[in-house]
Amino acid sequence: MVPVRAVLFTEEAATEPATAALLGRARAAGVGCERVGPRELETLADTVTPQGILAVFEAAARGWSDLPAADVVVLDGVQDPGNLGTLLRTAEGLGVGGAVAVEGTVDPWNPKAVRASAGSIFRLPVVRASRAEAVERLAAGGWSVWAADADGEPFRRGDALPERVALVLGNEGRGVSPELLAASDRRVAIAMAADVESLNVAVAAAILMDRIFSSRKQRC
Repeated sequence: MVPVRAVLFTEEAATEPATAALLGRARAAGVGCERVGPRELETLADTVTPQGILAVFEAAARGWSDLPAADVVVLDGVQDPGNLGTLLRTAEGLGVGGAVAVEGTVDPWNPKAVRASAGSIFRLPVVRASRAEAVERLAAGGWSVWAADADGEPFRRGDALPERVALVLGNEGRGVSPELLAASDRRVAIAMAADVESLNVAVAAAILMDRIFSSRKQRC
């Protein structure tokens, strides 16, 4: 778990039962809690309508040894923090073991990404790496690299699955980088209606993860 360094709260928020309960748990765990003014919290929270309580965490530094021998997602230049956070939340929800954020991807600890992940960033190991390192490590770790690509072959439930898959999800505009496309063992796509060119990367990722990883669960 990621350690909590401090909790900041407003006087008004502390009167709410849910907030009071959180503060009680934080104090019981030895976390310092400090009351601040609404304007101070608004400045620190980086949100339009802060909820009156803010926790300060230490960003976790994850390494390749933190990734389990399981399916993972590779974020290849995903730049929108909302998309990245949504991807992590979906990945955890569908049983993915971890994520690799390669160069050009927005910081997984970006405040908007953290909020969009709805807590998944604190539980799902996210490793940061260069593309070259990712290619080398994935191959050495026995992952079969599958790249999401509009020109790929649609994956259908029941298709053969290797022991573990690293699903590569590319940049919102450019898609998967040439380096990771060249290193991929398979290119997978979603069959689309003729008039629709593409889907949002987080939506496309959710569909592919559900089809691929839920297909694995159904065989267990």
